[in-house]
Amino acid sequence: MPYLYKNSTNMKITFRSILLISVLYFSCGDSADIPSTNDGFDRSILLSNISNNIIIPSYNNFDIKINELKLAKDQFISNPNQSNINEMRNKWLNSYRSFQYVEMFNIGKSEEINFHKRMNTYPTNTTIINNNIDNLMYDFTADNYSNYSSQGFPALDYLLYGLDVDSNNVINYYLGSESSKYLNYLNAIITEMVVNTELVKNYWANNNLSFITSSGNTSTSSLNKITNDFIYYYEKGLRANKIGIPAGVYSNSTIPNNVEGLYRSDISKNLSLHALDACDRFYHGKSLLDDSLRTSLYSYLEYIDLDNGLKDDISLSFQNSKNKIEILNNNFSEQITTDNIKMLEAFDALQSTVVLLKTDMLSNLNINVDYVDADGD
Repeated sequence: MPYLYKNSTNMKITFRSILLISVLYFSCGDSADIPSTNDGFDRSILLSNISNNIIIPSYNNFDIKINELKLAKDQFISNPNQSNINEMRNKWLNSYRSFQYVEMFNIGKSEEINFHKRMNTYPTNTTIINNNIDNLMYDFTADNYSNYSSQGFPALDYLLYGLDVDSNNVINYYLGSESSKYLNYLNAIITEMVVNTELVKNYWANNNLSFITSSGNTSTSSLNKITNDFIYYYEKGLRANKIGIPAGVYSNSTIPNNVEGLYRSDISKNLSLHALDACDRFYHGKSLLDDSLRTSLYSYLEYIDLDNGLKDDISLSFQNSKNKIEILNNNFSEQITTDNIKMLEAFDALQSTVVLLKTDMLSNLNINVDYVDADGD
């Protein structure tokens, strides 16, 4: 079991949480599936907003960004120079930001092909990347950690910024005697990213209706699965991976080299804020098309109206997490090295939201947690 930094404030269990858990336990027994909530709320309206105004537009936007990266890559391969590598770096960052808005949706084709692992496993394994480049042997379709950690955005971070201690000298690797090896690997990674993105985007285009009509309340129903994905991402993808692990929450010391965007160095805060914004939008039902607020988990809690203030407590907790992240250094590695307490405070703020979402909200909505938690939350 990993060591977990705990703040005594976050270890408190509210009376509301105890009451809700008790009610859920005695009403549901040992059943893994709850056929119906009997609360009169039309989940299909919520699912329609999630799919048509959040998930599909997010994938469409990401597909545009990743294809812009592909075009920049093609231009760089045909004419490797400083101007073109800078353009590719810009498109890489734009698409990396856009990816933060789809990473949580680990359902359907995304889950089937381990999309999020292929796109954003960090820290990237530079030893494997260098071996792949030298040996000209790599297969990005294999399902294992070594493969996940040598492709996707973190691998591009290394190839665009980390090949030399001075990022201005990285261009030399694409101009030297072995330039074709580096260009081929760069091309292979981005091609794989484009292909996988297209697969997931097409899945949603073809399965939108079945997602919306799966409006019951069982472990395999759409809202139960997507809500669990959302909370899992908030807890593990955002709170743990971006903040907790590099800040040493789960170990005896800090691990500053485990931050997202290590080699570009000044984007870890920015990526975390985009990820938090994606979670906030999902909870509040904020359309990616026009920023309008529509049927959401927030409005579902409002409909149930247990008069416990939970829906607004969650909103405030999102804002508090944002406030704590915004005061951090743009470079999380520097933040951890100079003042890790602020990183731990950001982790605590995110953890407070996890409790509200995972314990209180799911109990209110009669949704069971569908994943195993190994870090004691």
